[in-house]
Amino acid sequence: MKLITVEEHYDTDENIKQFKQYSKVKNNNPYQDKLKPNLVDFSNKVAYMDEHGIDFQVVSDAGNSAQVLPDQYAVPGAHAQNETLAEKISQYPDRFAGLATLPANVPDKAAEELEYAVTKLGLKGGIISGSINGQFLDDPKFEAIFAAADKLGTTLYLHPGVISNDQKAMLYDSKSYSKMAANMMAGAMWGWHMEAGIQVMRIITAGLLEKYPNVKLATGHWGEFIPMFMERIDGFSPIVTDLPHKFSDYYKRQVYLSPSGMFTAPQMQMVLTQMGADHIMWSEDFPYVQSGDTVRKFLEQADITDEQREAIAHGTAEKLFKL
Repeated sequence: MKLITVEEHYDTDENIKQFKQYSKVKNNNPYQDKLKPNLVDFSNKVAYMDEHGIDFQVVSDAGNSAQVLPDQYAVPGAHAQNETLAEKISQYPDRFAGLATLPANVPDKAAEELEYAVTKLGLKGGIISGSINGQFLDDPKFEAIFAAADKLGTTLYLHPGVISNDQKAMLYDSKSYSKMAANMMAGAMWGWHMEAGIQVMRIITAGLLEKYPNVKLATGHWGEFIPMFMERIDGFSPIVTDLPHKFSDYYKRQVYLSPSGMFTAPQMQMVLTQMGADHIMWSEDFPYVQSGDTVRKFLEQADITDEQREAIAHGTAEKLFKL
């Protein structure tokens, strides 16, 4: 079984330096420095892939990317990240493809960078991590990014990002448990994923997928809560929107999902029922998640048909990213 994983991450020494120096968004991963060799050194990635039966990765810079730098650093920083990623991929063309870092806080430049990265560097789409300075992508100021993606017929991977301090304070801080507990709840335990699901819900409700039918969205963590609420959202959609189709019609047409290392059978079966294998891909979230042999074994042993297994393992990703 050929295995492609699609939410795998890299970084560069220069971006790490700029992030620490200029970003107002704190890195709340205490293991970031320990992870650096597996983020920066692609030979480390290949060794891990070889050891655990992973044939190919779609790699991106997420969370601590140039996206969250001040504007004067975000645009050149994203461009530098994409140039470096393309150069690294050229060293291992049979093992990696990439998604472009987009300086989404400068939407016109983000649209230009997406077109450059796809048409000149051969990258397979773009990635945006979380809200942008507390703003969601349904704001009309970001429409240039969707217009560019639609023109290219390419994919925007909507990755979680660190939520705003105000959002964290209101939803997760408490006098009844520790600051560390609040940080975890606001982050990888819950908050990142809830916000990422809200991002997708707002994009569809705002009519962006109706207006831009050639845009594809990809999300991890089994759809960031949305598949569980699909029918519930559909029930309210006629009240909140006058779009010609149901929320689920757009979602099932233009959104693609992966587990991001959440190798859990109940979620897999639910998402498979909602979406079908032709909208599901595989992912580990390396190096933030390192599940080793489980990455492959879970899918090999899953209670699904061989046809579904092949689609999830590689077929869907090959079609979506034109691999």
